[in-house]
Amino acid sequence: MQIFRVLRKIIFLTAAFALIACSGSASNKEQQTENQVQAVDPDGNIVAAESEKAVKPIFPYSSDDIREHVVLDYGIRTVRTDPDNTISFRDKVRDRNKCFIVMSKKDYYLYVYEAQGKDTVLIARYDVCFALKKGNKQKQGDMRTPHCTMKNPFSISQIADASSWSHDFGDGRGSIKSYGDYFLRLVTPGHKGIGIHGSTNNRESVPGRASEGCIRLKDEDIRDLRKNYAFVGMKVVIKAEEVDDLPFEIHAMEKQGIERKRHFDPKKTLTNEQIQNAKTEPGRVKGGKKRADVQLDDLDNLQEEEFVATENVKSGGAKGTKGKNMTLEELTSRPK
Repeated sequence: MQIFRVLRKIIFLTAAFALIACSGSASNKEQQTENQVQAVDPDGNIVAAESEKAVKPIFPYSSDDIREHVVLDYGIRTVRTDPDNTISFRDKVRDRNKCFIVMSKKDYYLYVYEAQGKDTVLIARYDVCFALKKGNKQKQGDMRTPHCTMKNPFSISQIADASSWSHDFGDGRGSIKSYGDYFLRLVTPGHKGIGIHGSTNNRESVPGRASEGCIRLKDEDIRDLRKNYAFVGMKVVIKAEEVDDLPFEIHAMEKQGIERKRHFDPKKTLTNEQIQNAKTEPGRVKGGKKRADVQLDDLDNLQEEEFVATENVKSGGAKGTKGKNMTLEELTSRPK
């Protein structure tokens, strides 16, 4: 009997150790899966590195210290994030007409690239502010910024002097100057009045989400973009929130040693529902008096950020020319 008891204990302990080992192995596998190297496909969609669609490994995500903050700005919920340095390499431009713009709705950047032979060079980078609600624009007044793809880009149709333009955001400040010195009107099929402009009286919103549909830059950055890079006919790509750096962007940043503060894990960015329900941080107030918290759903009733009464400049200027770089060919040649 004693022998049988000893054997039972040995069998029990052996089984226990086996279970612990299996559990540890499963845990390790889960950890490996969670930390597996990720890559992007040709369209910037995130895939596993071993995927057949993988083209380029993505950069590491920024730390959790860099995040989106929900701020109550004049009583309206807005999103802000950590600002980064502006980059502008004017001396790197060979042919302005081969420059094009790519914007990241996920990471709050506007990039200017130039196709140079068989390469693509990063020329400039600015912090940007998009519309408060995430997702593609569906209709006027939905508080969203439209996005597109490399195969079907937007373009600049007009560069207007916006230094005297004003707008009422419905936040109690009345009609105020809001557009900086320039408004770069975009051709966004199905939607009118969307453009890239300055952030006069709204500088704190850049980078972040606060506009009614347009893209805001800091006033000095819209001047730099207009003076050195932008032209009528310039191709503009605004990537969806779930789209990461495109392969040619990763290559350019690696080659040029470009560092940046923000590269968000899309799984950790705030959803519209989370923005709606998040505890707000204090932002700007008018006259020291706080207004009631205006929820996201209420924003649909505010005026759309589109044409203003003082806007009367007609479009003009030369069209951009195609370069030999495949990236630029995708922007200009592929059927819509």
